Amino acid sequence: MAEFSSPGTPSGRHEKSLGLLTTKFVNLLQEAKDGVLDLKMAADTLAVRQKRRIYDITNVLEGIGLIEKKSKNSIQWK
Repeated sequence: MAEFSSPGTPSGRHEKSLGLLTTKFVNLLQEAKDGVLDLKMAADTLAVRQKRRIYDITNVLEGIGLIEKKSKNSIQWK
């Protein structure tokens, strides 16, 4: 039988790791020189095997109006 958790509560390894990755990504963005973060460098620093996960995070942050793309591989706070 499947277990369900309330919204915002990690129910498994995938949600926890994505949440942790997002927190680390935002920390990198806050520490970025001139406020611009290179996504390739972020993927290397965070040891992400699938860059798709980085793009998932940036798409959400861009969708809610927190960041904008400066170029194909760099972002900054809005």
